Amino acid sequence: MAADFKTMYGWAELSPTNPVVAGSTGTFRLTYHVGEYGVDDGGTLKISFRFASDWGRAQCDDPAAPNYLTVTTDGPGKLAYRYDPKGYIRPYQKCLTIDVKEWALYAGNTVTVTYGDTSGGSPGTVVQTFREDSFEFRVSVDAFGTGQFVELDEHPVLEILPAGAARLVAVAPTEVAVGEPFAVGVKLEDEWGNPAPSYRGEVVVANATDFGGLPESHPYDEGAAGVWRVEGVTCAAPGTHVVQVRDDALGLSGESNPIVCVERTGDWRPYWGDLHGQSEETVGTNSIDDYFAFARDAALVDFVGHQGNDFQVTPEFWQEVNRCSGQYDEPGRFVTFPGYEWSATTPAGGDHNVYYLREGETIHRTSHWQIADKSHMADDRYPISELYDELRGRQAMVVPHIGGRPANLEFHDAELEPVIEIYSAWGQFEWLLREAIERGHKVGFVAGSDDHKGRPGASYPGSSAFGVYGGMTCVLAGDLSREALWEALQARRCYATTGQRIALEVRADGPAGPSAHRIGEEFAVTGAPRLAVRAVGTADIEEVAIMRGLECLYRYPEQMPRDRSRLRVMWSGARIRGRDRIARWDGHLELEGGTIAAVEPYAFDSASEAITERGAARVAWKSVTSGDEDGVVLTLSDADGATLRFRSEIANFDLKLSDLGDEPYVVQAGGVDLQVQVEHLPLGLQSRTCDFSFVDASPVSGCSPYYVRLTQVDGARAWTSPFYVHCS
Repeated sequence: MAADFKTMYGWAELSPTNPVVAGSTGTFRLTYHVGEYGVDDGGTLKISFRFASDWGRAQCDDPAAPNYLTVTTDGPGKLAYRYDPKGYIRPYQKCLTIDVKEWALYAGNTVTVTYGDTSGGSPGTVVQTFREDSFEFRVSVDAFGTGQFVELDEHPVLEILPAGAARLVAVAPTEVAVGEPFAVGVKLEDEWGNPAPSYRGEVVVANATDFGGLPESHPYDEGAAGVWRVEGVTCAAPGTHVVQVRDDALGLSGESNPIVCVERTGDWRPYWGDLHGQSEETVGTNSIDDYFAFARDAALVDFVGHQGNDFQVTPEFWQEVNRCSGQYDEPGRFVTFPGYEWSATTPAGGDHNVYYLREGETIHRTSHWQIADKSHMADDRYPISELYDELRGRQAMVVPHIGGRPANLEFHDAELEPVIEIYSAWGQFEWLLREAIERGHKVGFVAGSDDHKGRPGASYPGSSAFGVYGGMTCVLAGDLSREALWEALQARRCYATTGQRIALEVRADGPAGPSAHRIGEEFAVTGAPRLAVRAVGTADIEEVAIMRGLECLYRYPEQMPRDRSRLRVMWSGARIRGRDRIARWDGHLELEGGTIAAVEPYAFDSASEAITERGAARVAWKSVTSGDEDGVVLTLSDADGATLRFRSEIANFDLKLSDLGDEPYVVQAGGVDLQVQVEHLPLGLQSRTCDFSFVDASPVSGCSPYYVRLTQVDGARAWTSPFYVHCS
């Protein structure tokens, strides 16, 4: 009888195997038991993690630093090892490579990898920040030194659980009618954004009497999963409302997004969703069923899409995508769209999300790069011009996306591409918005998460290559159904945010018109176009900018009020447009000739970013940006003649504060919009609401895109799709 696979190739085990907490620090030992083949001189062992994991990056150089790793063997061979973030096959790319040298390993020998070896003073290795049912250490062996690896038939796995509750979040509709029943969701999250199902306690609704049908409190017990959804809530009077919640025992409090209550709703109302993410069947985490359930039950979004990289979508998984999208679609409650990510190299078009209105459509991949079954290669379409030809005239939509591969806007089909994605967990891509305008593409703006962590609609960055909180799209549709959302996206009646449910209404017309046109529309005016803006933020609004193409025509407020006793030092931008775009701004500033009385962070996205040193003359931080802005706000005293010294790997400069006037001081640092900006703290509107109109007294003849860019004092942002206005 032939020996079995395990006997010949060996096996691996992990210790300890009990569940661990996301973001915690510990020590884990993986032991590989060499099989009958042995591992020859020149053979190699690879132990890999998924690309999406933000488990602490292994290092072998500093025994006292976090994530120190050692490798030992009881066999006669000598070992050399190294960490390579692209050392194995996608999605298991983050790889420890162990080479056998000078002799060999025999059957029964062991190789022990200690992740987080504390013997030299290291605190241990940092576990990934997001929950996963079965985090896998994928082990493969090249026993004969041929360069061909065989994966073990079983791999060590570890369950990663959310940490304790650290945040209270409430979610509600943006617009309701007086007396109309609606649902409110309240959830507990840990510091990394995972729902906290272990929470046991009582959440109090501080202003329950402002609503009908909303209990004053709710106990979370076994089976609550950290989320409470209450149906049948009503508002009795028009106005703007929020649901305020707290847990007195933990000292947590939170409030919902603004709920705008009107006497009666119009033809269209706002719905929120995340059209972009993927699960473990391609390059993400947790199953596709878990993905859809999370979006509906934990993220509490109205609609969602699933966009797996096409060259990993097997025929069997494409059937699963269609099954799940059909199963979870529930008009009026939760809407899904079947689709995939067409993942080409940038010269051939780059990343584009493909959506279908219905299940049962053919997937037209870029390639079968990681699909063993090649029987459907005749359906592949490459480059993107061939995809356009295939989909044109069908119930399909294509959305350019910036992910691992940037979309190439040299290619564009006006019929198939009504919108572009300008923000996701990969970063903020205003350069793509600007390029679309420069090329004359008439497109709307959307945002998504491109979540890889099993959290569509509530995608926190953790400490990995995803630099920002995942975005959201608000769609103005007639009802919550596929058909209505599809029509609205085709009409560009949507706006993008950095993940916050900001209520934003913009209408446009001629100088004396009734502001009848909604965002995304193309229309003609004689004379000066007029835009009317109404907004309610999730925090105080700092500024609303009226943009005409690449030009800012107007800023509201016109004169920015500033606190001259406080400074905002803000850094932003990305290194490049491509995959390695994240800019690391770890650094410090010093104040000479004054005192820093207090410091607070500005717009940090993750618990892994932080102020690491606070002093009267020096502040230090850890921070990354990916097109977005981070910074610190300083409260100063006796600083009239002081000098600010800014130091980081990206930018270094000195600034005499006496030279700082009403306008920001800006230092350009190359890259893609890399810069540092120092200014007296802008106070903005000192209100969450605004209501104003603007008339462009000097319109440009021809068709111009007009859109609104709103910024809150916490750094959150919204971009409306443009009006395309023909002026004569």
